[in-house]
Amino acid sequence: MLNEFMKSSDNLPRSTLTVTPDSPVFTGETVNLKCVIESYSNWRYEWYKGTDSVMLQASERYTVNRDTLSIRGATESDQDQYWCRGQRDGRPKSSQSSSAVSLTVKDLPRSTLTVTPDSPVFTGETVNLKCVIESYSNWRYEWYKGTDSVMLQASERYTVNRDTLTIRGATESDQDQYWCRGQRDGRPKSSQSSSAVSLTVKGELNIIVLLNSV
Repeated sequence: MLNEFMKSSDNLPRSTLTVTPDSPVFTGETVNLKCVIESYSNWRYEWYKGTDSVMLQASERYTVNRDTLSIRGATESDQDQYWCRGQRDGRPKSSQSSSAVSLTVKDLPRSTLTVTPDSPVFTGETVNLKCVIESYSNWRYEWYKGTDSVMLQASERYTVNRDTLTIRGATESDQDQYWCRGQRDGRPKSSQSSSAVSLTVKGELNIIVLLNSV
């Protein structure tokens, strides 16, 4: 069906589809499909997806602003080929169909949180939360605590050294779930959130020595 759509007269205005950002895009990003037609005006733009040439319609995920269709929150199901063309009331009534452009969608880099020493830890111990992200560089690391996902900030008790947050003098109030993720200026702008890791904090062991009376 795609080939049938693209059998247009060479005399019709040419269409070009551009995709930003450059492929591959990452899950969650916004993708813009811009259809540029070389001449004439008052075009109604159409965008098509896949070898079955399914025409994309405006929806919660697909928004249209004149010559640009935006896909919000890209997922792996958006990975496919796309092309566009224009229709108008006057002559010429249509443009040529653009060449197909492939869109590749990748998962964000995975994050892993490791806690040392192994849980349970004891009150007064130092606990290290290390956030490991599988690829790319220049990450700004973030650590979160609890079901409310409170972001931990550097303080007298919390110190940060690159990918590791250190809790000094653990108390029972530190017992909770923790997770991490990364942010950066380039693409991808963030990592996936790590799985949550539970930290158990126990009181100090009390040793009672009974002295027998002589």
